[in-house]
Amino acid sequence: CVFIVDKSAPSFSLNEPLYKTQLKKDLVLNVYKDKVWGSYRHLLLEPPSLIEVQHHCVNSLVRGDLSSLKWFAGSLVPFTKPPTESKLLHVYYTALNFRDIMLATAKLAPEVIARGRINQESVIGFEYSGRTESGERLMGMITSRALSNILEYDPYLAWKVPDSWSLEDAATVPVVYGTVIYALVVSGRMKRGDSILIHAGTGGVGQAAITIALYYECEIFTTVGTAEKREFIKTHFPQIPESHIGNSRDSSFEQMIMMETDGKGVDMVLNSLSEEKLLASVRCLATGGRFLEIGKFDLANNSMLGMELFLKEISFHGVMLDTLFESPNEWKQVFQRQVQENIDSGAIRPLVRTVFESDQVEPAFRYMAAGKHIGKVLIKIRDEEEDRIIKPQSLNVKAYPRVTFDKDSSCIICGGLGGFGLELADWMVLRNSRNIVLTTRTGIRNGYQALRKRVWESYGANVVISTADITTEEGVIQLLNEANQLGPVSTIFNLAVVLKDALFENQTEEDFKASAGPKSIATSLLDKYSRTMCPKLKHFVIFSSVSCGRGNAGQTNYGMSNSVMERICEIRHSEGLPALAVEWGAVGEVGLVADMAEDNQEVVIGGTLQQKIGNCLEILDDLLTQKKHPIVSSMVVAEKRASSSNAGTIVDTVINILGLRDSKTISLHSTLAELGMDSMMAVEIKQTLERQFEVFLTPQDIRSMTFAKLQEIGSSDDKEKKTDVEPKSISQVPDVGLSYLIRAVGEESSAYNSVMRMPSLCENGSVVEQPTTKLPTLFIIPGLEGISSMMEPLSKNLDMQVLCLQYDIVGTSTTIEEMAASHYTLIDQRLSADQEFSIVGYSFGGLIAIEVLKLMEKNNRSGKLWLIDSAPQFLKMTTELAIRGDKPQDQEVQVQLILRFLDLVWPHNKIDFINELYQVNSWEERLNYFINKVPDDVVYSKDYQKQLLNSAYIKLKAILSYDGKPNGSLKTRALLIRPTEHVIPISEDYGLSEYFESAVMVHFVEGNHYSILENKKVAELISQSSSPKDL
Repeated sequence: CVFIVDKSAPSFSLNEPLYKTQLKKDLVLNVYKDKVWGSYRHLLLEPPSLIEVQHHCVNSLVRGDLSSLKWFAGSLVPFTKPPTESKLLHVYYTALNFRDIMLATAKLAPEVIARGRINQESVIGFEYSGRTESGERLMGMITSRALSNILEYDPYLAWKVPDSWSLEDAATVPVVYGTVIYALVVSGRMKRGDSILIHAGTGGVGQAAITIALYYECEIFTTVGTAEKREFIKTHFPQIPESHIGNSRDSSFEQMIMMETDGKGVDMVLNSLSEEKLLASVRCLATGGRFLEIGKFDLANNSMLGMELFLKEISFHGVMLDTLFESPNEWKQVFQRQVQENIDSGAIRPLVRTVFESDQVEPAFRYMAAGKHIGKVLIKIRDEEEDRIIKPQSLNVKAYPRVTFDKDSSCIICGGLGGFGLELADWMVLRNSRNIVLTTRTGIRNGYQALRKRVWESYGANVVISTADITTEEGVIQLLNEANQLGPVSTIFNLAVVLKDALFENQTEEDFKASAGPKSIATSLLDKYSRTMCPKLKHFVIFSSVSCGRGNAGQTNYGMSNSVMERICEIRHSEGLPALAVEWGAVGEVGLVADMAEDNQEVVIGGTLQQKIGNCLEILDDLLTQKKHPIVSSMVVAEKRASSSNAGTIVDTVINILGLRDSKTISLHSTLAELGMDSMMAVEIKQTLERQFEVFLTPQDIRSMTFAKLQEIGSSDDKEKKTDVEPKSISQVPDVGLSYLIRAVGEESSAYNSVMRMPSLCENGSVVEQPTTKLPTLFIIPGLEGISSMMEPLSKNLDMQVLCLQYDIVGTSTTIEEMAASHYTLIDQRLSADQEFSIVGYSFGGLIAIEVLKLMEKNNRSGKLWLIDSAPQFLKMTTELAIRGDKPQDQEVQVQLILRFLDLVWPHNKIDFINELYQVNSWEERLNYFINKVPDDVVYSKDYQKQLLNSAYIKLKAILSYDGKPNGSLKTRALLIRPTEHVIPISEDYGLSEYFESAVMVHFVEGNHYSILENKKVAELISQSSSPKDL
């Protein structure tokens, strides 16, 4: 093929040396242009680069993906009106709020916040401080888009900044104090002397609520998530007793409230927690109490709330500060006045804050989403001047280009009532276009087209349906005149198409003319007349096809028409005029290809698969903003479709979301929850796996997911599963490491409690301990972690009171027997003289349970014992396996334990530590070395870390030195529950029958050492054993 695009080239002839020499090279496609031979190839388009703009704002490219948060160009132009008339404000600081995090992580849908699709495209940010164009300092709230450098402010939801405050101070005030006043004063009718539970007391709203509650002389209870935050409350609000500070990470605060109020409860709850913690918070209300819900998760998800709770005459208030944005101005003025009065009285004070620079948007969101912040999180947009009143300077800022249309201009879409045309028009209306002319040969033909037109008109757009014939000069002139009457034409799209497909030998001249009419002929006429009739034209875009760029059988006429349009665009581009030709592949869901597809089957056209219309419009943003190339293409190539994610990709994606450094520094067998995944990260992981890898998991699957499982998921589907071959000796057992025995670090705030009631099916998940004479009670002794949270998957499936006996991490016990003695005391104190005991021992807890059983039988008590994957011989072999190495055993125990703790607390490159740890001589030196290396911003205090490591070290040594004296004297019938996945070569009953008079019954349950707790079969086996004989 020879394509001559040079007017100065000689006429084609096989004898012409120019062509004869080129054809000898035997190339498929030969293009002669600008006196140079070349070819046409598809090359990757450079990613969008930053440009300088006057206005930019933050938005996410992909809902739920924090890494896609970027600064995008906006449409506001400063200083276009006199300062006294302007409603523009130059932002100096913007504050992040929990609503922004919920929106950015897709845990909250935009439609919950903004009414109408026209307002839902960019909804992040609604609190600010800055200067008006006259120089006045203001702070306030707007519906959305406050994460920007310029915004249109609402004078009824703005307040003057006191002279004693900086703009940074001011940015911490409007939303938190506005929320608190609206919730406590307006909705909650707060009275002096009321008692109130304020969740997340170190957060922005929490601190503001405490400040206002102290002003009203209320009795205050609050919750926090870490020991550091507990210290903050004690330091900054010494009026709150330490006994009034609970834990917001679980529902243990309910027990605190009932104990401190003698079972009465509190008058008010300001709640931002969700799910089971919301239910526990409602139970904390006294008779006639007021529940003030400021979170949106349960409201948006329509979560259930039992009507029985209202027998106490409580009231439930959904506090939606957002409703003020749509309220009448009179209501706003009342609210504005209430806030101003509290500012004037000194009740409102700026909060502590953490400030991020404008180029640290993603870290700011992740920081707040992780719950690490105290007070407010601010993003600094620009430096504040020293003068209190000074006109702000207009600054050029860097942003990614984003297409927006001038609302005063008009846009033309030829073929606008087709499937793609309707979606394009909708996209343009959402991008600020308010005058659109859609051309069609026949006018509106169905109800759907009429519906879309009415929707756009409801958004304030003028939509004109033109039947002008764009294949004639008169029709094009008529079309441009119609558009100019609405506003100067700024955009022309040509999507019109007529297909006359046939093999080349069956094509006729009429077929070529019919195909060329709306394509090449219309484009040439639009090019000709737009040059004079559209002086403000910014976009001249024609939709070409892969049939032109790659070819497609039976579409020679169609490909030629598209090629002519592309040449027109090349000429316009060379002359400095706007021009863009887009070669689309097969477009799915709407348009010609979708109409031809049957039963949702994929159609391959020109070697391309159907590209979703949403992706087409997303790509169009990038194509329109680049100005370098007049011909671009977007397609899904069929032969490349099978390239799916591999294990490294899926693992690396999750690692990035969790904020970890490297997969080599984490345990493959730790669950994502153990590695610091919170609910927000879980949502982001779920959506990313579905979107990028087509992996669909339930929230429960994600909570229990490990990187080992992720690697299995990422491997190819036809990979055969490994058979479970039981090793014949310890030397053949894979190295599971201490991650097999230690899976997580417990919350510092609850780690010092000896007994914790765990949520179960009993009493609606209450965590307030009841007498064992009132409720059937099961005592659980956990694994090496020694914390109740590890046993919650089991307790949630049990219909009884479940009490977890946590280990005393500051105690003096050094042997299994000594630890068992303290546990025996805790159980004995809770049982009446003739009451039977029910004990479950899991993993390491099974050793304690056996020794407790000996003490029970010695004191003539009877009861039941269940051991979950536990026995002395099994634990000893597992521990020896986990710490095996080249060094002496005690040295290996110390080093391996610290490395495991490093995985859990501060994932880091272990190589830097291993050599140093082995060179140190004693446990105390190794411990101090590690503690000194850990940074101060780790969630747990250094004292707590040291106590945990010491406690774990003592327990590991106790396992290795434990004898147990198996003499077959225990009379209690025991049940061993084992997982189907196992790695230790050991007898079926783990050698337990040596400890009991009768054989130990063994049940196998699907799972491994840690996932077995999530299997409901375990809870069923425990529940069914209602008496000793049932065992």
